[in-house]
Amino acid sequence: MSLYKVGDTYYLYIRHQGERIRRSCGTSNRAHAQKIHDQVKADLWQQKRDGKSWLDACAAWLQAAPRSKSDVYSLNALNYDDRPLESCTVESFSEALKDKSPGTYNRYRSIINAILNLAKSSGWVDKPPLLSARKQKTKGFRFLTEAEWNRLYAALPPHLKAPARFSIATGLRQKNVFFLSWSRIDIQRRIAWVQPEDSKSNKPIGIPLSDEALDVLRGQIGQHEEWVFPYKGKGRAAGRPIGKIKTAWNNARERAGLGEWVGEGDARKFEPNFRWHDFRHTFASWHAMSGTPLEVLQKLGGWSDMRMVMKYAHLSPSYIAQFANNAKPFKTAESAMA
Repeated sequence: MSLYKVGDTYYLYIRHQGERIRRSCGTSNRAHAQKIHDQVKADLWQQKRDGKSWLDACAAWLQAAPRSKSDVYSLNALNYDDRPLESCTVESFSEALKDKSPGTYNRYRSIINAILNLAKSSGWVDKPPLLSARKQKTKGFRFLTEAEWNRLYAALPPHLKAPARFSIATGLRQKNVFFLSWSRIDIQRRIAWVQPEDSKSNKPIGIPLSDEALDVLRGQIGQHEEWVFPYKGKGRAAGRPIGKIKTAWNNARERAGLGEWVGEGDARKFEPNFRWHDFRHTFASWHAMSGTPLEVLQKLGGWSDMRMVMKYAHLSPSYIAQFANNAKPFKTAESAMA
């Protein structure tokens, strides 16, 4: 029992973090003893909670179970400053994810909610600000024209030029490019690998390397013994895979004119209309427009489902042109005489 009597005096008994706490309440009044018990218990939990921040919760979640490189990358790339857990709100998370597509938002939401639920079970927060899912709508996609690509490439900072070229040459997703290691590349055989835990489909992917992709890789040889695209700046991030790119990426898109200015006065800001993931759409679109068969494109881009590739079919009329004359009946006398 949490309260018990010794003589006329009530004592409290509490188990906290594996520790047994017994002490006198200094009263013979049970109601008064119950209040003291509840206050002591609240103080113990508050001691555990004080000082815990968002980064503490992230670290605890990463240590609680093995996490994929994708999860680690997502947390590093999340533009959310550290703050006390009590200051984390649905509004602040929504602001950090406002530029994400519904699909990307929902993936971040799953990670954020898992971190917050672990913090709750650890007693670090009473009511976590859990995010609701966004409805995903089928919509078109954005790809670059040759002129747009030339403008963007010229506007990119040096540390993003090679990753951008490699992305558009291979169609690999952002995290797979930024965390690409030399151990996953065979230049002689012209192939790169994506491990199951790092792929969206949870299946291994072999990516054939084009001449352009190989040219990018050769230019990266010797820059780092493990990572293909290490960050070249200063500080703790130097030599590590590229993490947050928001400022440099936004500035490059603005200089390249990939978006539009909205608002007036102090509220005027540039709204980009091209995401890094759209390099993958550009890769697929350029292939389709150049006549690459869709079944081949599926293998080149590592899509597990042909339905994902069919959205590029309208860019490749030659893919269906060969069947245009198939809708014909047996020849009539008139058509035979024509």
